[in-house]
Amino acid sequence: MSPSRQICALVCAVIVAQVTGAEEVLLPRSVKTCQHESSDYSSCLRLAIQESWMTFVKGIPELGLPVLDPMVVDMMENEYVAGEVQGRFVLRDVKTYGLAKANFLAVRPYRSDNVMNLEIDLEIPKIFIDGDYKAEGQVAHYKIGGKGYFNISMEGISVTWGIEGRIQDDRWSIQHFHVYPEVQQMKVYFDDLFNGNEEMNKVAMNFVNEYWPVLYKGMLPTVEKHWDYHLTDFVNRLIFSQISASKVFP
Repeated sequence: MSPSRQICALVCAVIVAQVTGAEEVLLPRSVKTCQHESSDYSSCLRLAIQESWMTFVKGIPELGLPVLDPMVVDMMENEYVAGEVQGRFVLRDVKTYGLAKANFLAVRPYRSDNVMNLEIDLEIPKIFIDGDYKAEGQVAHYKIGGKGYFNISMEGISVTWGIEGRIQDDRWSIQHFHVYPEVQQMKVYFDDLFNGNEEMNKVAMNFVNEYWPVLYKGMLPTVEKHWDYHLTDFVNRLIFSQISASKVFP
């Protein structure tokens, strides 16, 4: 699971904790709650998530949540196809730094009959990701294949999560979990992408750092579908299928 997808899932868990009485788990007192009938419910949710965020960043064993800064992912796999660039990447021991600085901008709940949707806007000033990789694929007529160390520096990250679902048998059944990230700046480093050919590795890295906006935009539709599928399964199976909707959103 990518860092972005883990962030989404963990924020979703934060929301659940904040709007319930947490009957099964004794949460720290620093975790804020909101009343659904309050006139400023949206603002209350945003403030509650913001004020409780550092509690979750530090990790809460009762919820099974690990420390979030840095966030550690043992392994993730991704396939990328966009124009003349295609490849398969396996990442290991990936660490993500910077989530503690997340700033929650808005929370927009919507409910009509048995439809329940939720949107969350947030921004993160900087994120640094590093780890080990193994890759194989092709850029135009050049084959790539290698393994080594990589890191990615991003600045000005803004994200909107669109969670869509229906209330069924007192459970919030999620149908889609869309993720819409925007990045202002990005710099990528990797070594040995061409099995020891340092010159080709340098050319490829310069190409990625020069044209990252185009590459990033090209990969988003495919990656967003991937995130939607796995996040929807994750939150249904591990969170909302086990929690009463009438208690989460009274």
